[in-house]
Amino acid sequence: MPAPHNPFRERNRYTFISFVKLVVVLWTVFSIAISFHLIPNSSTSPSHDSSSAISVSISNSHTSSDKGPNSSSSSSSSSPVVVAYAVSFIKCGDKQTHSAGLVDASLILRHSIHQISSRNPASGSKYDYKMYAIVHEQAKECSARLREVGFDIVVVKPPIQPQDIQGEYLRKTVHKEWCCGHDEFIKLYAYTLPHDIIVHVDIDFAFYKPMDHLFDAILHDKDSVEGKRARDILELERPGERLPDTIGAFLTRDWPQVAPGKFPPAYQAGFLVARRDPDIMDQVLDIIREGNYTDGWGYGSGWHGSGHGGYVGARAMQGVMAYFYDHVKKDNAVELNQCRHNHMGMDVLYRTHPNYMPNRVAKDKVGGCRNGLDYCEDCQVTDFDKIYSVHYTMCRKPWQCMAEGTPSGKNFKGERGKGIPVGVVKLEHCYMLNRHWHELRSDFEKKLYALTGDETIFDSTRYDYKKDVFLGHCSEDGNEGYHVLSGTNETFQRVSELYNNNNNH
Repeated sequence: MPAPHNPFRERNRYTFISFVKLVVVLWTVFSIAISFHLIPNSSTSPSHDSSSAISVSISNSHTSSDKGPNSSSSSSSSSPVVVAYAVSFIKCGDKQTHSAGLVDASLILRHSIHQISSRNPASGSKYDYKMYAIVHEQAKECSARLREVGFDIVVVKPPIQPQDIQGEYLRKTVHKEWCCGHDEFIKLYAYTLPHDIIVHVDIDFAFYKPMDHLFDAILHDKDSVEGKRARDILELERPGERLPDTIGAFLTRDWPQVAPGKFPPAYQAGFLVARRDPDIMDQVLDIIREGNYTDGWGYGSGWHGSGHGGYVGARAMQGVMAYFYDHVKKDNAVELNQCRHNHMGMDVLYRTHPNYMPNRVAKDKVGGCRNGLDYCEDCQVTDFDKIYSVHYTMCRKPWQCMAEGTPSGKNFKGERGKGIPVGVVKLEHCYMLNRHWHELRSDFEKKLYALTGDETIFDSTRYDYKKDVFLGHCSEDGNEGYHVLSGTNETFQRVSELYNNNNNH
């Protein structure tokens, strides 16, 4: 017999169910409403790259003053791709980071980058830029002026300490390596900067031609129209060599150090164009941490006995990155023509020092190309209109005001680095390269004056030493003869305005 119908119980049952449904509906509506307030808009919130194992803190205190017309690193059909240009500063007061080396060189480097970018319509480039300074914590205090003139400052600690290295020899000696021991590894942070393409260079550097074809070759598929076009016009150290399907980096090698057949070429650590890849930093640090480095010179020495050892910089970036791209991340990096990119104007034939030992190499190598080719361009006389960038090394830094040529680069007192070493460079070619840097400085001064009307800008332009080369910026030969950029503090605080307007070029 069925249970008697109880209208009160039935009513209570349906009332409870309705109440539960109502609660579920209200909770759903409430959750959606709350999400609009608590969940950041993905188009405005900063992204966090989970692939990066190392967090880099970027100072944005002056980002807004240096945004320029197209500062976003996100892709857009209407905005140029932004390339990260970075320099590293390791300490205050060394020969590259005194007031001239830090401030003047940084400003003129930045000015040269602006000239080859999309912000200067005359360049023809389609790529924008953003400036970064990777600053060792011990150099933080001397980077303030860079922040003022529009660099984003990335203050870091060395990513590895000697005591972290397992190999005994490397652990005990890495601190002695040129130029900066283990501190030089802060350059690895460049791979983590938040842009698809990064360019890292030393401070004694200037750009003179756009590098769009390098950027295109990294960004575009090898079979695309843009990719094919870019690859066809690359200036390679070995013309016609097979290229990687995906190009991860462009670099140059330190061929002027090489004794043919005795050891492989170093990576030239003052120049890198690369695809952003934070994993590279982790992989290289693993190699350093292992410390498998054999003391000595030549094949069988260095990193994992690869021969990357014994030469200048072998225990630091010059050696470890050469080993990395030669043996670990093979088929990734492309070697560019050293006369066209990262140009130093040095003799590339094996007929003089460094490491000239004619009795210890095969006779057919003496006088030949250090890179082993039958023909190599003579970088000592490369036409300037073919040069994309200059690294001021053996031709001396433009702010050193050196115009005296000596066979070894020593002055009459026997002091190293006090003259232009005409045994490996040509004096007139060095004059030409230095003049172009000073032309950049003069252009910067004229445009800053046009912006500010500050007459004191020209106080440091009225000197006569080798005026055809140094354009009024030097009063005598040597560091003491250089006169730093002048102007009021208010003037330098307006430098970024030069670069925020497309009409300023």
